Amino acid sequence: MHDIILLRARDLTYAKEPVKFKDRMLSRAEGLMLKDVTFHLYKGEVLGILSDYKSLYYLKEVVSGTLDATKGKVKTRSSILSLDVMDHVHHRHPVNIFVSELLDEYMRPDAALRVMEELKEQPLFRKRWTTPLRDLPRREIALILIEMSKVTDADIIIYCNMYRHLSGRDKEMFRGTVNNLERSERGILLLESDIEPISILANYFLWLSYGQIRYDGSVKKGVDTYNEYMRKKSQLKSVDEEALFDLEWKQNVSEYARYKHSLKRLSRKQTGIIDGLNIRKIILSVVLLFMMLMSSFVIFMDISFTGEANSNEDQTVTVPEEEENARTYYAITAEDDMEFGSRVLSHMSLVEVDSDHQDGYTVLMGGAEYEAGEDSLIYFNPASLYPEAAFESLLPYTSDRFVESYQFYTRYVGRKAEEVTDGFSLSSSDERHATVSGFPVTYHFRNGYVFSMTMPASDIDGLREEYGLKSEDVIFRLQDGGFMILDASNETWLYIDQ
Repeated sequence: MHDIILLRARDLTYAKEPVKFKDRMLSRAEGLMLKDVTFHLYKGEVLGILSDYKSLYYLKEVVSGTLDATKGKVKTRSSILSLDVMDHVHHRHPVNIFVSELLDEYMRPDAALRVMEELKEQPLFRKRWTTPLRDLPRREIALILIEMSKVTDADIIIYCNMYRHLSGRDKEMFRGTVNNLERSERGILLLESDIEPISILANYFLWLSYGQIRYDGSVKKGVDTYNEYMRKKSQLKSVDEEALFDLEWKQNVSEYARYKHSLKRLSRKQTGIIDGLNIRKIILSVVLLFMMLMSSFVIFMDISFTGEANSNEDQTVTVPEEEENARTYYAITAEDDMEFGSRVLSHMSLVEVDSDHQDGYTVLMGGAEYEAGEDSLIYFNPASLYPEAAFESLLPYTSDRFVESYQFYTRYVGRKAEEVTDGFSLSSSDERHATVSGFPVTYHFRNGYVFSMTMPASDIDGLREEYGLKSEDVIFRLQDGGFMILDASNETWLYIDQ
């Protein structure tokens, strides 16, 4: 790594515009997402930045120039390629058009044409060449973006939460790509919500906590510092302890701290009347006033407009019938301490059931059959067409404590059970589950691995309104793979990664 700086970010601060129109008109900031973030990116450096996805999103947008910082500056003469799968999940263009536009931005026309022909021969591109990006699985979008980072001439490449969309073999390929870019003296910003890719790929580490720099230094020491922080956080035993934990950092992004930290409004003595006027806001106000007048005129003239809307309520989705013995049926226990012979299962445990469940369920366990009432289990068929949602979109309907730390706790799903039993302070555990002491999470084990985890649910009425749900218990298929299953009567979520 040579001592040549590709990018300087100094005192980057970003506050979101408020949702309410009144607050926007009065120029009130809503949420401070970044505060005094300063770093340098050198040639041949992989700078790992760890934070929650929202903070990383705004940092990516500010660094790449698509958002203006509230305060601070980004200085660079280098070209920047910003890659984030979530930026393209609704992209309507087919792969070939997307690739062509991207190459035209970063390469000469003759070189871009040559690369287009080469990419078209690769299996993934050949298979999806005319498919719109929005119809692709997120894993394939991630693979396409990584391939594009290999062939473009950008000096700086930003990978934002790329690692989470990749399978095991994909991760090895991604690691090789980053290493090759590093050797070619590109600058890489590795923005991640998970510590794992940073510990593997980065050679310098920045940890943002509540949008502020909490650690800036070597990767090894930074990883140890972060893990120790999460270990202490996992041992909190009450809501009061949670409120006091990290209090200083939370206060630093409060309304008081925002203005204390130089985001000050100008006093009336410093500005004249003209300075306080915002032409865009005046135009917007005039347009709104005009629309209100027109609406009043229409009502006064008793003009009515009628139309027909398509309704999805009467549409039925027909699922092709499959051979009964070729499918596996599951259910989730909706009660605590359900007994099946000598086995006692905790709430939200997975069990196999018989295909016929008209008058209750027949639970298949250990070669024996047990009867269970219809209300005591939640039927779960992985092959069914459940409503699809992103995991992040369901987070607001979990508890606030879980939202703050979900990146740490969800990373254990899919790992060996002993990593949970040895790494956490537990209030209860057995061969099938373990409950974290002082934190509302329970891990469920299957064949020696963490199969799933439960956490509290909140604002269930808001969830039903948002997604148009009518049933008591709801199952979502996650866009990144896995399921979120809601036991509404017990206000509990079950998260299954695969």
